[in-house]
Amino acid sequence: MKTMERRSTCPINFSVEIFGDKWMLLILRDLMFNGKNSFLEFRASAEKISSAVLTEKLNMLVDEGIVSKVVSPKNASKFLYLITDKGIELVPVMVEVLDWGSKYNPNGGPKPLLTQVRQNKKKAITELQEKLRSERQSYGLD
Repeated sequence: MKTMERRSTCPINFSVEIFGDKWMLLILRDLMFNGKNSFLEFRASAEKISSAVLTEKLNMLVDEGIVSKVVSPKNASKFLYLITDKGIELVPVMVEVLDWGSKYNPNGGPKPLLTQVRQNKKKAITELQEKLRSERQSYGLD
């Protein structure tokens, strides 16, 4: 695992150095909320991330221990990216970003997850974290 040289020991700086651009949050969104876990699935997202940027960001998430990279059990030439427990701890943060964005985005209509969040945020977060852990276990991880 590579270690990134940090500008300071500030916890906010630490977080910004990992998540300080749109691509990281969108990759996490796709992992957590959209069930995506392959390079091609991430590339197919509406925001059209380039292959080079996606490779860089996925490698950084792997290096930080937020995502693990495993060989697909269905295709040995394909890798899957699965969120780790460290990444699963980010679910409450991502749910808050989702909730805030939908509140102030005039085109951000209700989605099933958003409806769950608005009905019972704590329960929605717990269920999403359990689902992500279960997915990891289905690949023989954890």
